[in-house]
Amino acid sequence: MTQDKDERQRPNLRLVVNNPDKRPPAKDAEEEYLSLELLVARLEEFRAAFYLDMEQGTAKVYSRIERFLSVKGWQYGLDPLHGKLMVLPAGTVCPFHDEFGGENKDELLIFVSEDPQGGLCLALEMVLPFFSEDDEVMEDAFFSAPVHPYGTLFLEENRQDTLLDFIYRLSIPLSPPVLTGRLMERFFAIADHELAETLRSLGAYQE
Repeated sequence: MTQDKDERQRPNLRLVVNNPDKRPPAKDAEEEYLSLELLVARLEEFRAAFYLDMEQGTAKVYSRIERFLSVKGWQYGLDPLHGKLMVLPAGTVCPFHDEFGGENKDELLIFVSEDPQGGLCLALEMVLPFFSEDDEVMEDAFFSAPVHPYGTLFLEENRQDTLLDFIYRLSIPLSPPVLTGRLMERFFAIADHELAETLRSLGAYQE
């Protein structure tokens, strides 16, 4: 099993597979859960809390991302409670996700963090719809998955049920380049391609 190489730079993300019928949370889980549907429906209401006390440079990046998503017509939510996260339906960015058996409520997270050089970093992260209670199965699937030139795959223990999640992460530094619409188009295109390749691999592994 691998760990993210720069764990200190990752915010406290709400990394949960949104399938409570398959993966019920631990009985003692105290973390407040906000569904994707709720975040989308209350976007305007949560926006003030999302940007509250945010540094100007970071707020500017998030505003640019919001404009891009609005132009694309993509639904999204703003989560101010779990690390300043933008939350999108996974199938919006990677349509192949639905072919693999994912559900519309599965989430893809976008966030801005500091990179080790002191600049900003744009990141995308998703818990993949692949699950086994057997750690050895999860680790074997991890070692069978493709190695990507841009994104990273890793395993992480889910805080709610202590089982392993299979996670994809893509990040790019923003100092430079400046976050433009063209860069975001490329960013999401890379995520779509690499997620699809991973999901195809996991589908073959399951068969």
